[in-house]
Amino acid sequence: MLVIRLCRAGSKNKPFFRVVVSESARTPRSRITEQIGYYDPKRKPEVVKIDVAKADTWMKKGAHASDTVRRLLERAREAPAS
Repeated sequence: MLVIRLCRAGSKNKPFFRVVVSESARTPRSRITEQIGYYDPKRKPEVVKIDVAKADTWMKKGAHASDTVRRLLERAREAPAS
């Protein structure tokens, strides 16, 4: 089963997250299927950049989004396209 989740990157005390599609049985830092965006909580304001069309495509194929990614997707849909 595929899952859309966050993959932590960045360094100590400077977290940066990639939004990735990967197998649910794998650890979040293992090989990914595709990266569809990123989330930077340290910037003011926080930056959420997710390719919503790709996320919807993966969800139609059966991928499940984690709770956090689901909330970030809602924010990405509400934000104006830039």
